[in-house]
Amino acid sequence: QERHFALPGHKLPFTGVPARLDQLIDNHRNALDRLRAHLSEPRRVAECFTPVFGRELDDAVFGLGLIEAQAHMNYLHLRGETVREMGADGAWLYRMA
Repeated sequence: QERHFALPGHKLPFTGVPARLDQLIDNHRNALDRLRAHLSEPRRVAECFTPVFGRELDDAVFGLGLIEAQAHMNYLHLRGETVREMGADGAWLYRMA
């Protein structure tokens, strides 16, 4: 409802928490759809920023982006939608199952 006032961890305070939650859910569903298409070939998590965020990330937010991209990858993997194999460099490579 509009009367709910939120103080987010970043960006400005706002009202309308339910609407914002709907936006976040839609954003994550869309990111997962883009990620599924991107994983037609094996990829490291750090190679998945563009499908998850719609852009590459700079050094200032690389760590946070890596964590969120990994969370998306874990979601797909735990649902059995992806398989992974260890790359020669020790990083997991994910692709659609």
